[in-house]
Amino acid sequence: MTYHKIENIKLSGAGKDRVDWARQNMPILQSIKKRLSKELPFRDQKISICLHVEAKSAVWVETLMAGGAQVAITGSPGSTQDDTAAYMVSQMGVEVFSWRSENYEEHMENAKRVLDAHPTIIADNGGDLHFLLAEDGDCKALSTSIIGATEETTTGANRLREELPAFDFPTVIINDTMAKRIVENRYGVGISVVDGIMRSTNIMLGGKSVVVIGYGYCGQGIAQRLRGLGAHVTVVDSAPMAQLEAHLEGFKTALLEGALPDADVVMTVTGRHHAVRKHHFELMKDGVLLCNAGQNQFEMNIESLYEEADKVRPIRPNVEELTLPSGRKYFLLARGNAINLAGGDGNPIEIMDLGLALQTLSLEFIATRSDALAHGPQTVPWEIEQATLKTALQEWVG
Repeated sequence: MTYHKIENIKLSGAGKDRVDWARQNMPILQSIKKRLSKELPFRDQKISICLHVEAKSAVWVETLMAGGAQVAITGSPGSTQDDTAAYMVSQMGVEVFSWRSENYEEHMENAKRVLDAHPTIIADNGGDLHFLLAEDGDCKALSTSIIGATEETTTGANRLREELPAFDFPTVIINDTMAKRIVENRYGVGISVVDGIMRSTNIMLGGKSVVVIGYGYCGQGIAQRLRGLGAHVTVVDSAPMAQLEAHLEGFKTALLEGALPDADVVMTVTGRHHAVRKHHFELMKDGVLLCNAGQNQFEMNIESLYEEADKVRPIRPNVEELTLPSGRKYFLLARGNAINLAGGDGNPIEIMDLGLALQTLSLEFIATRSDALAHGPQTVPWEIEQATLKTALQEWVG
């Protein structure tokens, strides 16, 4: 059996059922897989992945392996499906280092493990693999064997362009495409975040005052779905264009400090670190519901809440009640992890069929034509995005 670190290998039977269901609803990847199995563009390539370990990702990894790749993968805190991880190890032969209850420190150790596989290509989600290659002494030398990379998210794109040093290989930013921004972020995330909240809480959102912090493509989709359920949505964003767009869409807009006191639900979807800080929590009312829809748990400074709380009580599988010395209560969903994955199954299968097709074709371009790409972060080649959209139209519309 392959090298791995997961929750329980005996869960693989349930994982098989999940993956079978996802596979039959991902025709775009199945058509790509058929071609790759003949052409083997990933022959002699080792791909290390940091992406949510769940059924749709397993179908994607099958596609890469059909093209000749060896794969090692880790997930993100709170989002791993332990049965899917077991299936990927026992039935697919994938090196998996992930479990649902892992914390951030364990996640970063798992990210190191996938880099220890000495990849030639990396597929990142949030920039953690790139961060380790830049900052971790044990990982820096591994970058010399890497011919290229992809990055899935807004969070990772921001880190690559604003925080991390330049690398001597290209990184294709999937989130730069309009296909990803509109189809996956606006529609997919909009649907899955609302689903994750309702599964986690079983509360009615209609009539509640909801503050959505961040009005990028994900924030737009979330705000629209919440309004469709009858919530009173206030949008907070530091960018004037985003504020104006939200206003013209009929949403109330406000500065963060002005929006918080009346909020029943406060949600971050910014792609930024600590968009909500300790002094912001002090402005919120007793009983407020807190959740994050961004890539990582640090969009809210929840560490400060845990430090200040007298009592932390789990009251549902993904709901914690934090009581402060004053008696004020906060209800935190999924410990601040991405609610659509920690509280639900993530984006709809068909949506991720398109998104992971973009990933696959971008990785194929890197494997076969990396010398045609400049070093550093860059958008997906135009022809790849167009080919993916045309295939989606054929499968979805006919």
